[in-house]
Amino acid sequence: MLAHLRLTPLPLALILLSPLLIFALLQPAKGLPTSALLLYIGALMGAALNYFHFGFSSSFRELLSARKTSGMRAIVWMLGIAIVLFAPLLAMENWQQQNFNGFIRTIGLALPVGAFIFGIGMQIGCGCTSGTLNRAGQLQPLSFTTLLFMVIGGTFAAYSYDTWNNWPALEPFAFQLSFGWILGLVLQLGLLAALYLLLSRLEQQRHARIEALWKNPTGHPFLLAGISLAILNASLLFISGQPWSIASIFPYWGSRLIDLLNLPLDWSFWSYTMENATRMNQSWLDNPVSLTTLGVILGALTVSLIKPREKVAVTLRGLSASMIGGAIMGLGAVMASGCNIGAFFSGIASGSGHGWVWLVFALMGNYIGVKIRQQVRLG
Repeated sequence: MLAHLRLTPLPLALILLSPLLIFALLQPAKGLPTSALLLYIGALMGAALNYFHFGFSSSFRELLSARKTSGMRAIVWMLGIAIVLFAPLLAMENWQQQNFNGFIRTIGLALPVGAFIFGIGMQIGCGCTSGTLNRAGQLQPLSFTTLLFMVIGGTFAAYSYDTWNNWPALEPFAFQLSFGWILGLVLQLGLLAALYLLLSRLEQQRHARIEALWKNPTGHPFLLAGISLAILNASLLFISGQPWSIASIFPYWGSRLIDLLNLPLDWSFWSYTMENATRMNQSWLDNPVSLTTLGVILGALTVSLIKPREKVAVTLRGLSASMIGGAIMGLGAVMASGCNIGAFFSGIASGSGHGWVWLVFALMGNYIGVKIRQQVRLG
């Protein structure tokens, strides 16, 4: 069986480096500094996204435009594994002076609105948040435009915090808090199983067959990516006390950009800053989201150095789409308390109902985004 694995330099490197991560997980006090571990985990996430050619926006697009569901079914596996790994940590609440906090958020009007416009941006930009970071690591020119405008959109969302934060909202809902850990876990896995069957049925009806995720000894690349990301997200929760997120970095980086350019905006007095004072005033090396985000770019870059990707040509149409898509993704992600990573992936893994609401409205936005993409011929 090992002969069929065909270990190329990257998987071999990950295997050789994994004991380092395991050692650090078991003995955090004697391991590497936390900042280095967060950067390392982020790099593994970026490497997985790039190496396995995995993306959320492409998975959503294939579902909506062609009823091909291999990417979405891999995401279901990713969510299921993450839920199982998160559950004992969140049930323990703390271990060796480390508190474990999942992402459980209110379900307000800002959530569906933010998820919907984020979904549109996913398709007309050059990918979702994690996809944009992955493409930045691939040195795709348009990804840097998208990332810059994500920061601009997220910073504007922070500036307008008082407007949308006061929209009607329901109290947070979490399966484990409402039904207990065991039943809550079973219910979420049941929902994922039903979603998996629905996705399989959609592909079977359109194509008369279903692309297998276990078709060879190593599994489908999307499945391997999903499993890797689930394990790494749980590792991040174990080390830092919180799951993977990206969206909160946009106002943080935006505030640093404001200072760098000496813009006449006093972000330190924004209501968003007051509400998130600890995060917004952290240094680069103390901000876990900043470290993992930079790590994702570095990990994707490492893969690109080993196996370069063909660069997408820059056109005026593509540049405009990247600017618009990036801006509304940044705005929507902050409004929805997260993007495809923080709200969807980590939210559902944490047992929060807001992750499921995000999925429904983001899919609606993706549907509109796919139609716009087709109309303006973005490819």
